Amino acid sequence: MHEHWNLVADIGGTNTRLGVISDGKLADLRKYPTGTLPELLEAFHNLRDEIGTDPRAVVAAGAGPVKDGTIRLTNAHLDLSERDIGKATGAQHTFVINDFTAAAWSVAEISADDVEVLQGAETPPTGTRLVVGPGTGLGVGALLYSEGRFHTASGEGGHVGLAPRHSDEVEVFKAARQIAPECFFDDSLVLEAEMFLSGTGLPILYQAACMAAGHTDVSTRNAKDILEDALAESDPVAVKTAHMFTTHLGALMGDLAVAFIPTGGVFLVGGVAEKNRWLFKDDFRDAFNAGGRFSDLRRSMNLYVSEQDEFGIVGANNFCKSALAR
Repeated sequence: MHEHWNLVADIGGTNTRLGVISDGKLADLRKYPTGTLPELLEAFHNLRDEIGTDPRAVVAAGAGPVKDGTIRLTNAHLDLSERDIGKATGAQHTFVINDFTAAAWSVAEISADDVEVLQGAETPPTGTRLVVGPGTGLGVGALLYSEGRFHTASGEGGHVGLAPRHSDEVEVFKAARQIAPECFFDDSLVLEAEMFLSGTGLPILYQAACMAAGHTDVSTRNAKDILEDALAESDPVAVKTAHMFTTHLGALMGDLAVAFIPTGGVFLVGGVAEKNRWLFKDDFRDAFNAGGRFSDLRRSMNLYVSEQDEFGIVGANNFCKSALAR
C-alpha cells in the first residue's frame, strides 16, 4: 500500500508527530511522547516496521540549530542526526530542519481556503513569503522565491531588538531589565523581541507592566490567563500587556516585511494567532502599516493568518517534495 512513501516529523519538547506521506499527501498522523533519543528513534523504527517498507525519505523538523546534519533539539534536550534517522528507518534520504524552516515551507502551497485575510489579496500571490509565529518562542521564517521555485532563508528573526514605541512604555522596558537583564542590548532600552512577543515572553511583559504600574507584589502568571483577562477587560495591566504585545508584534512584522519585500504575503502562524484571533485586528494592522515614509509600501503588502492544521507537518512535507525534486 505504501510502496513509495515518505515520513515527516514535527518534534516538540514533549510530543512528536509523525506523518505518513503517500503520493505527496498526508495519509496518516501519529503522536508519540518525544522522550529520550533511543525512544524517539524507536518510534521512527516501529512506524517503518508497521508499514513494512523503508520510506524513500524522512524529514524531521524541530526547534533548534542545525549543523553538519544534526539538529540540537533545544526543547527536548537531545541531538538528532540524519545518520541516526537513516539507521532507524532505512530511508535513502534523510533531512533535519529547523522548525521555522518548516513553518516557512508550510505556506509554499497555501491557498485562499487556508488563510484569514487581514489586508490585501484574497488569494496569496506567488512570490517571496514571510512567516512569523509567536508560540513558545518567536519564530521567523522566510521562503524566498527565485528562478521559479522556493528556497528557505533560516535566521533568528525573533531575536532582533524591541524598543519602546511610546513614552509610557519606557518604564515597562526599564522594569523588564530587572527580570531579564541578559536579554537587553548593552545598556540600552532595547530588548530581544522574543522576551515580550511569545508564550514565554508574555508573562515577562505582564510582570514588567505590573512593576511599572507600581504593583509591589506581582505573581507569575501564564500567557493564557493574561490574555483571557485582557479579553474580558477584567485587569487593566493585562489589557495594556495585550495592547503592547499586538502593536509591537505588528510593528516588528512590518519592519521585517520591509527588509524582505515578501510579495507573496506575510503570514502569522501558530497557536497564539490561532487561539487569540481577537488580538489581530485594527491595532495590529495599524502598527504593521506604520512605517514612516514606507507606510504606503507596508499598506500594499498582503497580510494573512494561516489557518492550516499541523503546519509543522505540512511544512516538512513541502520541504521533502522540494528536496526530492532537486
